[in-house]
This record gives sequence, structure tokens and C-alpha cells, in this order.
Amino acid sequence: MLLPRTVLAAAMVAVCGLTAGCFTGIAAGGGTRLRVALPVSPTQSMSPRGDDGVLLTRLGIAETLVQLDAEGEPKPLLAEHWTRPSPTTWSFRLRRGVRFHDGTTLTAAHAADALNRAAAASSVPVALKDVGLTAEAVDELNLEVSTSVPDLALPQRLSSANLVVLAPIAYQGDRVSPARAGTGPFVLPDLNVANGIALAPFEGYWAGPSRLSGVDVRFVPDGANRGTALRAGEVDVAVALPLGGLADTVVEQVRLPRTVSLLLNTSRAPFGQPAARLAAQEAVDPAALARGVFHGRADVARGLFRSAPPWLITPSGASGSGLKVVLATYDDRAELPEVASTVAESLRGRGFQVEQVVRRYSQLEPDLLAGNFDAVVVSRPYVLDAGDPAAYLAGDFTCTGGFNLARLCDPVVDAAVAAALETYDVPSRRAAAVRAQNRLLATNAVIPLVHERAFIGRSPRVDGLATDPHERLLITRATTLR
Repeated sequence: MLLPRTVLAAAMVAVCGLTAGCFTGIAAGGGTRLRVALPVSPTQSMSPRGDDGVLLTRLGIAETLVQLDAEGEPKPLLAEHWTRPSPTTWSFRLRRGVRFHDGTTLTAAHAADALNRAAAASSVPVALKDVGLTAEAVDELNLEVSTSVPDLALPQRLSSANLVVLAPIAYQGDRVSPARAGTGPFVLPDLNVANGIALAPFEGYWAGPSRLSGVDVRFVPDGANRGTALRAGEVDVAVALPLGGLADTVVEQVRLPRTVSLLLNTSRAPFGQPAARLAAQEAVDPAALARGVFHGRADVARGLFRSAPPWLITPSGASGSGLKVVLATYDDRAELPEVASTVAESLRGRGFQVEQVVRRYSQLEPDLLAGNFDAVVVSRPYVLDAGDPAAYLAGDFTCTGGFNLARLCDPVVDAAVAAALETYDVPSRRAAAVRAQNRLLATNAVIPLVHERAFIGRSPRVDGLATDPHERLLITRATTLR
């Protein structure tokens, strides 16, 4: 057996934090068990098909074939290396000796099955949307992945947390259960995760076992409570601390490839008219938002991408006098309602009449996708799903984009995005994505406001947290508790 007796016999006891609230089903912290507070609880029983996929990778439970470095370059993970023998075919060589938590040895057939199931799922992961992916095992360790059209960013796509490779026991019809089915340094024992998760170390991990004796995760929606629990010593790590909760705390600060933007609905009045979009663009002040709402702990966005040259704006004095606008945002991210209120005041100062709507994202999304608002303040990562800025532009701002909240359909933008998607080497592809971004910004359908940072609080006893700008890694085998 690969699971040590201590894993199978781990005690599951009730714990009631004085500041973070009661929760049950979590092993008590002690010794070198790391205690972590996360803001969002699982919504799909830890299935990798949706947002829970990120929990699998951030907590070291499951892994993908490819990972991204800090610059967004694809790097080996379960796959040691890869080549592109034809425009629509990629060949991946898997690591030898990787084992799943149930003792099964990883083969190319397992990886092919995981990818094919994801591509055929009723809800196809964003990273594979419109790719036409199929995978086939060539032999024990060699995997061939094909796409219906040439896809130069396939390695980046395969870094998506929705595409973790799990053991055969995980797949039960349409249901996917990662319990004892991952390849990471920590074992998810079961799907009883509503009140928290107790992870055990995996002694058979291919890169060597962790020095932690386990990880206990609790879900604390309120950011202030997460910070208080950290300062009180109830947890060792608190993720996504609010800006007001950083005092007297050891904080890892991570500049994210994530942009807060104002999206304008181009499919109807008033922002169907370029003059109204121009007036809105000139009304907002990203620098004031960075200084005020974010207390200087966000970076002014001069474009959608951090690394892009600043997008220069020439004032025109356009007015929104008398135009009525419904502006929406969601409160899952603490600063967005205040951003929306500040933007609303700026629009009113330019003559717009603004009504605001704030809901939880899950309640807001159907109306967002239906185009039922005139403007939306959103926070979007531009490499999270497909690991590729060009793919992000295609999904969010082209005529066929699946998350086109601005409802933009501009042939010039589509052509520029298509050119970026057809560019192979990473530096040239990034340059092409910036050119496409500039075409997009010229429409004023999207107004970048700030680039966000993540704030991860930790005890001074914690070392080796993964400060991943792509928000896919947090606890690894290198994480220690002194």
C-alpha cells in the first residue's frame, strides 16, 4: 500500500475557531500540520470540471501535464517534454514512475483518457473550447494529442487546472471524483469537504514526499475573519486578505495577470454608440482608483496586459449628458463594489445617469451573459483558463467568444486576434496579442482600470509557499512549517 497507516487512520475532529467561526470535519492542527484559510468553499465536490479544479492544484492534490512559470512559459510537470510533429499534432513524453494516490502507475493511456473525457464533457473546460482535442496513447509513456485546427498554444492550454490527470477510479460516468486519485504531494481522502478538508501527505510522490504531516483547510468567506484568524494563531496561512487586513501580518504580495476593467455593452444603447463609449472612457480615472479604493496596492492599468506598452489616450471632451446606464458588478471580490461606486460617480460627473446593481457572481452571471446590463465592472485573469493572452482575447472580445460580456463583434479586432492565435513562438505571439489588444482598446468597449495583486498572509513559521501569479499553486512539497 502506498498510503501510510497514519493517512488511513487520520482523526477527523470538530474544531471551532474563536474568530473564524465553527467548522467540522477537520483534523486539529498540530506538529507540522499546516492550517490554511481559503475564501471560497468547493461548489462541485472538488470536481476538476469547474472552479474547484484550482483547489486541486493549489492544495497539491492533483497535477496537469504542463505548468506555467511566472512569465507564462509552459514548463514540464507530468510531461517531461513535448514536440509538434505536425500543425495539428503534439507528442508528449510522460515522466516514468509517477503514481496515483491509489497506487496505480500513470501511463499515457490514463492521460489520454483524462483529456478525452474533459474534451467530451457536457461542459467543456474553457481551455479546450473550440479546439477539437483528441488524445491517444502511443505506448506506455508517449502521448499524442491532436486538434481539429492548428493550435500553437496547446501546451499552455494543458496547464489549465480543469485538465488535471486523475486515476481511472476518479471517472464514474459523468461524475469525476478526485478522492485518492491525484498525483500530487497531498491526498484528498474523501469528498466530505463542505466544512473543510484534511489532507494527508503522499509518501509515494514522484518528486519526493512533503515535510508537512498534513494540511487542514477551512473555508472562511469573510476576509476580515481570515486575517483575524491568522493573527490569532488559528491558521498558518490566509489567502486573499483584504487590503484593510494587512497590518501586523507577514504578507506574500503577488502581482497577478489579472485586470479590473469596465466593460461596455456595445449591442444596445447607450454604448452601442462610439461617442458614448468614448465619454465613459474619458470619465474614469484608473490612477485615482489605484490610490483610493486599493490604497496604492494595485497597479494602474494602461492596457489589458501588465507587460504591454501603455495605451495612450487623447482626450476629446465627449459627454454622456442624459444617457441612462445600468452598471453591475459582484461582491465576491471585496473591492469591486467600491470600484463600481467610484466609476458610477465618475460617469455621473460626465453627465450619465447611473443605476447600480451588486450581487453575488453566481446570481449575476446569467444576466451578464445575456447582455442585460449596460456596463459591468469585472476582474478577469488573462492567462488562467487557457494560459495564453491571445486565447483570452478570443474568448472575451471576438464575435464568437463565449465570455464576450461587451458583446463586441468587430471584424478588425477579430482579424487581429486571429493573427495572434496563428503566431507560434512565445515572444512573437505576445507581441501579436498586444497588437490585437490595441485594436480592441481603440473601440473603447473595454476600459482597463487596475491590475490586481494577491495578498497571502502567513505565520513566520511558514516557508516555501508558492507565490504563483497564475493562482494555480499554493501548497507544494516544498512548503514547510517550522
